[in-house]
Amino acid sequence: FFFFNDTATTEIYTEQIVGSVRCVQETDTQFGGSRLFGAAFIYAGYDTTHGFQLYNSDPSGNYAGWKATAIGTNSIAANSFLKDEYQEDINLDQGLDLVVKSLSKTLDTSSPSADKIELLVLQLDENKQVKARFLNEKEITELLKSCLLYTSDAADDLLCVDLGGRRIIKKKK
Repeated sequence: FFFFNDTATTEIYTEQIVGSVRCVQETDTQFGGSRLFGAAFIYAGYDTTHGFQLYNSDPSGNYAGWKATAIGTNSIAANSFLKDEYQEDINLDQGLDLVVKSLSKTLDTSSPSADKIELLVLQLDENKQVKARFLNEKEITELLKSCLLYTSDAADDLLCVDLGGRRIIKKKK
């Protein structure tokens, strides 16, 4: 097994890593009678053959590849939204907007805030090396504002209207 930021001597395909983890999940379920991990996983990776890839696996070891997916509470609603809104040719900014809009529709809160959201961006740097970076709170706050989803005290200085605890931000002209 390889861990985050380990260096491999040969290229490891994303699906190979997913397959290795899912094999452990499935074997433990079959022969141990328990679910060692007890959780679904989302895997994001890059290899030179297939480019960027996204997979998920469930506790039983089943896995699938996706263009966009969600797991967990309200994942059915999130996946329905992603199915309707995802487009093949989106850029990073459009993808982040899509993620934030999906979260806003499925989070159990009427006030999504940056301190409750973590976003990881996987991209190639100028040397074609894969880099993973968590967005900071300021970046997430800007995303929430740009998606017209920002609520509560942080929206006080913006032109907005409060509709039953949920603020709707008006676009500036």
